[in-house]
Amino acid sequence: MSLSNTTSDALPHNEQELLRRAYGLSSQEESRALYRDWARRYDRTMLDGLKYQSPGLLADRLAVLLPQRASQVLDIGCGTGLAGRALAALGFERIDGIDISPEMLAVARERSGYRHLMGADLNARLPLADGAYQGAICSGTFTSGHVRATCLNEVIRVLAAGAYFVFTVKMEVWESYGFKDKLSQLQAAGFLDHLVLEPGRLYANSTEPDGLFCSLRRC
Repeated sequence: MSLSNTTSDALPHNEQELLRRAYGLSSQEESRALYRDWARRYDRTMLDGLKYQSPGLLADRLAVLLPQRASQVLDIGCGTGLAGRALAALGFERIDGIDISPEMLAVARERSGYRHLMGADLNARLPLADGAYQGAICSGTFTSGHVRATCLNEVIRVLAAGAYFVFTVKMEVWESYGFKDKLSQLQAAGFLDHLVLEPGRLYANSTEPDGLFCSLRRC
């Protein structure tokens, strides 16, 4: 999201500053510090201030692709649990979440919806078994100052054959962070037999499409 194409100016000054920090991240240390400071106000900023809609939209997409509500689902970069709560509201019963921020995970733990929550770095090997999940969701993690597309290797590893993964990628990093090329490589290598990419608005307050809503199926 570019701050210029939302109504972020209507936010309190301290929350505007957190957004500016979010889109200027250059290291994991900065990321950890940001989400430490933001955890308790994150939902208010994103939901009330910016009308963040991608967690709910992604949950709806996964619910259509994966009708078995007892499936094991992984929420990647779960943060305070927005996507997990949306999935739970749709009837999913076995949702695990991973995130790099202990403070964001602490907020998620206070709310219902998750079976397990774990600290994990998407730039490293995930502490999860091969093929453990029949579905996965990721909202807001593939964005400026966050992980590059190489993390998709680990995501694919922990998905079972036939599993669906729904996620957003901020348009500004689609090519520069390697998502376009990495997904093409995974498809060419036979890891994917379904890939849909649709431009859309991550925020109801966005004045134009600012992200790609993606869904794939693991072969």
